[in-house]
Formats: sequence, C-alpha cells, structure tokens
Amino acid sequence: MVKKNTFSTLEALRDMAISPGSVFLGPWDNIDHEKFIVVAGVAKDKVLVCSVLINSLINQYIQRRPRMLACQVEVKAEDYDFLSHNSYINCAQPIKAKYEHFKNEELKYCGMLTDELLMQVRQTIIDSDLLTNEEIEQFFG
Repeated sequence: MVKKNTFSTLEALRDMAISPGSVFLGPWDNIDHEKFIVVAGVAKDKVLVCSVLINSLINQYIQRRPRMLACQVEVKAEDYDFLSHNSYINCAQPIKAKYEHFKNEELKYCGMLTDELLMQVRQTIIDSDLLTNEEIEQFFG
C-alpha cells in the first residue's frame, strides 16, 4: 500500500515537472550522450522541446546559417547551478515529443528557466517561422 502511494506521489511530481521552462538531463534519440532538454511548451498530449538541446558551443554548421544562428539563445551558467559553463538553447529545431517520453526515469529534472529566459525562448521559436499558427496556439496559446 505504501509503495502505491509513493509511486503515485512520484508520478504526480514528475507530471508537475513537465511544464514550460523545465530543464531535464538525459538520453535523447540518436545522440550518443546525455543532453539538457528544455520544455518550451506543453499541449494536451505533446511536449515541445527546444532541439538538441542545450549545447556548450554553437556548431559550425549553425554558425554558417544566419537564420539558424539567430535561433540560439544564450544561457548563463551563473544563473543556473546545473550548468558548468555558458551554453545555448537551440530553438532552430523545435521537436514535438510525446508526453510519455518525459516520464522516462532516465531523464533527470534539473530546474526551471527564469520567466524572462522562457519568454525569450518561446519568442525565438515563434519568430523562427518553424511552427504553424496552429502549433503556436497549441503549445503557447
């Protein structure tokens, strides 16, 4: 009986953590190491994350493409204790992930972006023209 209540409580806490601005660390499809994952928006059964994901450096492929470069949002390590150095949230490739993916026990909750940084991430995604108006409404409306 106690285990069921404990499980329910843990499950409820994990559900609460899957909200805009949440940052997780863990495995991601087709990447050979753990990455930070930023939840930019949540729809009924989907989560929109900023692509792969928080990067230490902006790779040269992106640096040579002005539209993609404009979609990199700097995150300062001094503002987030889970970062060891300044990094970048890549908003150039938003990913629509299933909500269930975030229930993976391998993903570790790290913290929340400030409201200001979350708004900057969301606006960067909206300004990128990578989402339809319907998707913008779905994830940010």
